[in-house]
Amino acid sequence: MNTFKKQLLKKMALTCSALLISTASSALESDYDKPIHITSDHQHAQMKKNLVIFTGDVILTQGTIKLTGDKVTVTRSKIPNHETMEAKGKRATFYQLQDDGKPFNAKAHTIFYSVAKDKITLTGNAEVKQLDRKINGEKIVYFLTTEELIVDSGKAKAGKQKRVETVFLPPEDEKKK
Repeated sequence: MNTFKKQLLKKMALTCSALLISTASSALESDYDKPIHITSDHQHAQMKKNLVIFTGDVILTQGTIKLTGDKVTVTRSKIPNHETMEAKGKRATFYQLQDDGKPFNAKAHTIFYSVAKDKITLTGNAEVKQLDRKINGEKIVYFLTTEELIVDSGKAKAGKQKRVETVFLPPEDEKKK
């Protein structure tokens, strides 16, 4: 292999590593010790099922976590920190500040957040963004604890193959930050 190809492969590997490390920063641990606050236009509580459905411009916050949607369903558990939250809407969003100070932003038609599993599942035109890096796919699963990101392109429609899209910044732009 010639020197140019070796240097190109090395740069590509470094760029991929930099993206994976920066998008997979761990979440602020202190967020999980904070209370969950929810505002909405309407609330429907089903006490026997430990289920609460919020509708109309729903905003859920817990520390730096912010989950929004047209409809958010919260299922409480008898075990502390085992809630599940599902946000739906034209564009549901999830935001959290990472331990390294970088923001983690996600958008999709549906966002399912399992507190106990430290897992966020985005479906329907899903996007994860951190600073100037972004990943798009039909379904994105992000494990907060293990810092693992799995992206699926979804099924092809009308003969068009969907693809996962990742945008990398050039190394020169990264140095400026």
